[in-house]
Amino acid sequence: MSTPSRSALAEAASDAVKTPASATLLKPFEVAGFWAAIALPFLYTPLVLAGPETSAEQTALAALVALHVVALVLGHRHNTN
Repeated sequence: MSTPSRSALAEAASDAVKTPASATLLKPFEVAGFWAAIALPFLYTPLVLAGPETSAEQTALAALVALHVVALVLGHRHNTN
């Protein structure tokens, strides 16, 4: 089996994160993204279960889900060890 090749952009981003300076600068964002990804479902689950009735609730739900996706992307490299 062959492994899929990574794009040049993904490779460049991976190389940038491996450097000590960028790793130090990105660490707070990784930690915040990790913990936000854990906490955000507790905020939007009641909206999903109740069913968003107004346009404000629908907008809030969409914004919270989008924020959750951003938090997942930011926090996926966080290592708690």
